[in-house]
Amino acid sequence: MDERDYVDSHPWLTFAYRLDFDTNAQLWARLGEAFSKCQHLTGSPLTPAVAQELGAVYLAKGALATTAIEGNTLSEQEVSEIIYDGRVLPPSRRYLQQEIENVVAALRAIDEDSRHGGTIITVDWIKQQNRQVLAGLETDEHVVPGEFTTANLVVGNYRGAPPQDVSYLMDRLVAWIAQLTEGNDTQPANIRFFGAFLAATLSHLYLAWIHPFGDGNGRTARLLECAILTNCGLVPWLSANLLSDHYNRTRSEYYRRLSNASRRGDVTGFICYAAQGFVDLLREQIELVQRQQLRVSWINFVYQRFQTLPNTEATARQRTLLLSLQDGPTPLNTIRMLTPELAAQYAGRSDKTVTRDVNRLQSLGLVLLDRHTIEPAIMLMAAFIPGRANSSPRDRR
Repeated sequence: MDERDYVDSHPWLTFAYRLDFDTNAQLWARLGEAFSKCQHLTGSPLTPAVAQELGAVYLAKGALATTAIEGNTLSEQEVSEIIYDGRVLPPSRRYLQQEIENVVAALRAIDEDSRHGGTIITVDWIKQQNRQVLAGLETDEHVVPGEFTTANLVVGNYRGAPPQDVSYLMDRLVAWIAQLTEGNDTQPANIRFFGAFLAATLSHLYLAWIHPFGDGNGRTARLLECAILTNCGLVPWLSANLLSDHYNRTRSEYYRRLSNASRRGDVTGFICYAAQGFVDLLREQIELVQRQQLRVSWINFVYQRFQTLPNTEATARQRTLLLSLQDGPTPLNTIRMLTPELAAQYAGRSDKTVTRDVNRLQSLGLVLLDRHTIEPAIMLMAAFIPGRANSSPRDRR
């Protein structure tokens, strides 16, 4: 068989990568931390309502991130309203909504597959993702959603692989993904995680390099990356979209790393960049989960503490007030209207009643007061969080 055209035009498409431990110790450390944090998140107890809320937040973030990189200008609030509140944008912006809805549908399908054995990565599956992300959108005449391009594509300063080689290259990519992710239950979990992360980031890189579709290649690559991470069974769904969020937050660096990987052969640089962002955002997720867990523990503590107090109308009102306070300072002059329940309990009562309730909570050591604000003493529950157990929230600001 004659040598294929891409060998000369795209010599970086080797489908081979070796990560040397001795020269990339920092990357291994990042991957080790990422694995540990994924394990931490997987084992974190959350109430169903909180877990559902966090899942909704990160689905919106992931959908927004993977479309924003391509130019979608919607805000996170608008995306959330489209997904969960049925908001419909005006005709001039409807295409932005369609882009979001397309990606959300693809992400939900990946999530559903993960509950039934995972996604089987095939060429046809990758084509289906491209068909999904372009559904209902206007495209150039040469673009056929879900079909490989027959045109020579140029994006910025980068030229896609020769169209006559695309089908062959995609077959090789799918086979390589299978090779990188093959494993069994006898392998340590961390080794399977490392293989999945490398497969996810390398497949993202290679699909961007091959550029097999007339449009939507970036979104398709990020969906492929998400599916591979989800498939390994070691990355919680909550975290599977974090790389897209990282790329979006650091968009100029993302494109620079993609360019350096092909022009300078710095594939490891792209993987290190991805791993650092993944770790950073996992840290954010864990902090958010810990705050939610702290809040749940605080609520339980409050109920236990109030069980020891006289069962009076004033006691019940003071408990409602305490649980209505969020973590952080609340202006004293807003107390009456913090929640509808609290407003009803203070209806017809004087400001002296509010003052007595506040002073009572302070005497119990359950709130911190200054001249104008009140906040719950949630740090009582933070015994093992460095820097929090022996300091007040004001000390930490």
